[in-house]
Amino acid sequence: MLMVPNRKRHTWDMYDPMTNKFKEISKLHIPYDKRFGGSSQGWLVTVNRDFTVTLYKPYSTDHDSAIINLPCLFPPEVEDGDLEGLEDMREYCDQHIYKATITADPLINPNDYMVVVIYLHCWKIAIISPGRDNIWRKIDPDEEIFSDILFNSNKFYFLNHNHDTLSSYDSREPYCGTKVTWNNSDNWFGIKSYIVKSFEGDILQVLRRCEWEDSLTIRRTTKVNIFKLDFVDGGVKRVIVKSLGDAALFLGDNSSIYVRASNFLGCKSNCIYFSHDTDLISYGPQGVPCDCGIYNLGDNSYKKFTLLLDDEDSTIISKMEAQPPIWIQPTLNL
Repeated sequence: MLMVPNRKRHTWDMYDPMTNKFKEISKLHIPYDKRFGGSSQGWLVTVNRDFTVTLYKPYSTDHDSAIINLPCLFPPEVEDGDLEGLEDMREYCDQHIYKATITADPLINPNDYMVVVIYLHCWKIAIISPGRDNIWRKIDPDEEIFSDILFNSNKFYFLNHNHDTLSSYDSREPYCGTKVTWNNSDNWFGIKSYIVKSFEGDILQVLRRCEWEDSLTIRRTTKVNIFKLDFVDGGVKRVIVKSLGDAALFLGDNSSIYVRASNFLGCKSNCIYFSHDTDLISYGPQGVPCDCGIYNLGDNSYKKFTLLLDDEDSTIISKMEAQPPIWIQPTLNL
């Protein structure tokens, strides 16, 4: 489901791309005036004005357990006495986290889960174990800008923004990391990159090629390439994936989702469902959120979600500038 702001009220709706319909959900235990910096394990991640972090479980039947408060996440540094600069940072505090992943559902594993975030203009990575010491700790790899996180087989993988380097850290010893790179002939500009785990356990890299119009305020997806990353002889070999078979991907600001399409009525196989996600974290406006749609890997076609992006009704588009859409995995039957 794609969580989007309601056209008329200050509440959230769920857009179902399989049926091209909206579902108004009264059970959602989440604030409206927030940008969510991540979605993982059915939880949403956001940053507050004091740079503390809150996790929300939208579909939980128990409101008290649907909210988890985490400590302050290394706020941006401002010069002493620069109150105006500090206020500017607070105004855009919900952009402090660019991407987040949660290793397990906190309701099921309250003492054994971790939250990992890319934050502060995508330069920094931090990890916290709320069920243990509840302290944010920095992971400081070499100077990189990061675009995605993946948790797989007790390891965290971080993909850099130039989509040619993958850093990995053992979740049991996150300060011991390794890095692999590969030759990259693609021009990094105009490409968004994601990593996702397949059912077979392979790590896939998805390259989403975009074009911008109208002074970089209008974005349009033009092509998608998928590679399997084969780890051999201490390096990586990229193998082109021409078909996803019965699988479908859901990509955006959320932790990347890989599903078997035949398990979901109306879900199209061999397709990638995209939301309009953050281009690169910055404390300011992101442009018009108009690049939501489905890409068919079979014929390389891209179709926007027409009901969501109806040109005749710009209300929802204007609302999404402040509350961008984000994929979330429902845990209740809607």
